[in-house]
Amino acid sequence: MEQNRPPIDLIARIQTPENIEFQYRLAGPFRRLPAFVIDVVVRTLIIAAVWFLFVLIGALLFGRSGFGASMDLIIFFLVVFQFFLQWFYGAFFEAYWNGQTPGKWLSGLRVISVDGRPINISQAIVRNLLRTADLFPTGIVGMVSMTVTERFQRLGDLAAGTMVVVNQVSWVPPNVKFEDARVPSLAEHIPADFRLSATLAKAIALYVERRAKIPMSRRAELANYIAMPLFRKFGFREDTSSDLLLCAIYYREFIAREAFTSELPTAKPSKLLANSPLDSLVASSQLPASGDMPPVLSPTHPTHPSPR
Repeated sequence: MEQNRPPIDLIARIQTPENIEFQYRLAGPFRRLPAFVIDVVVRTLIIAAVWFLFVLIGALLFGRSGFGASMDLIIFFLVVFQFFLQWFYGAFFEAYWNGQTPGKWLSGLRVISVDGRPINISQAIVRNLLRTADLFPTGIVGMVSMTVTERFQRLGDLAAGTMVVVNQVSWVPPNVKFEDARVPSLAEHIPADFRLSATLAKAIALYVERRAKIPMSRRAELANYIAMPLFRKFGFREDTSSDLLLCAIYYREFIAREAFTSELPTAKPSKLLANSPLDSLVASSQLPASGDMPPVLSPTHPTHPSPR
């Protein structure tokens, strides 16, 4: 199990206040270099285009006779424009384009806060204002900083509390304990070709991971609302516990997915018929009219992000 874990120095693990863990793949200096080069090229092309535009406008407005006198004004505006472009190009894009500049977007990178949240405008400004210090001399300061810091942070990242990651995030399912043997038993009878949509996966995961805190009457109502269409889809008897079915789907999709995709037989019974071997399972899964039902799952985390 330990052999399959990614190198710890390439992964940033962020745990939210709700105890949900996300994993971000860190972008090292060599992974960030192409994005930097692309942004330099983009800025150069923008300056060249603006220079051409200013010269063209000056020639049209002043003509040949007054063009020489207008050059000083044109150069002044170009210097001012180049100054703002140089210092605020990265800050503007990272603040308003989900932590990405054109170079980062093309390279599949993104800037985020060290706590996993999107960066704000002040963080974007700080990390880009310190870029000159990172590039002195010839980028050595920034390279050394990224080499010695745990999350490959240059000086601007350290000051702003940011890091650069590969633009993907992995959700780590919370540690859900199963205390009811009926859950994996029922999961075995879910059709092998069943695939959850993103919306249904989110609804089931939210329900299962919060069910321990939901009152019994409300739990039955919510579970029935989600599960009733699935009874017809699977051909299950409608007196099967909706709560148990949702827990079984969660177990199959998020906990034991690899085992089910490799070991489930291709043929599944389409109905839970009377006198079938599953009768005892279905009968034992009825929701009680009163009293507490033994928890099928004991979630340790109350919330859930959208599963990927």
